[in-house]
Amino acid sequence: MKRNLLTRTPVIALALALAAGTAGCSVNSPFQTSETMSLADGVPVDLDNAQVRNLALVSGEEGGDATVTGTVENTTGEELTVTVAVPGGSKVEAQVPAHAVVVLSEDETLTLTEVDAAPGDMIELDVSDGGATTPVNTPVLDPAGYYEDYAPEGWTPTPTPSAEHEEEEGH
Repeated sequence: MKRNLLTRTPVIALALALAAGTAGCSVNSPFQTSETMSLADGVPVDLDNAQVRNLALVSGEEGGDATVTGTVENTTGEELTVTVAVPGGSKVEAQVPAHAVVVLSEDETLTLTEVDAAPGDMIELDVSDGGATTPVNTPVLDPAGYYEDYAPEGWTPTPTPSAEHEEEEGH
């Protein structure tokens, strides 16, 4: 019986050493759920009294109009006016009731005019909830797919030739 005990002891010691060695792998790594991430096309902005998430512009051309999209959460007990502006250019405002979340451009379209950025570009916007103004680099998205519903008024997509039409031209 001693022989059986002698062969098991190193195996048990090795198993304990491996368990202890691998248990510390996540000590210096935070849990994924403890980190706030923006998993959308837009960017987050934390203001004094509000949190803006997924802020983006939808525009079909440089120098044209752009629709402001995203959500705003009022973290106070009073109504807020959130302002989004192009520095030296146009601005839009949205009213956000106390302790509420508002989806921008859902009920009322918020349109910035003459935005000097094309789809795929980043543009600096000034965002404010009545306190300090926060500058934020914001993506400009093409009004295609999901964002087609947010296309600026009067914008028409460039027609893309179909495969059948291309074959007719090529003969």
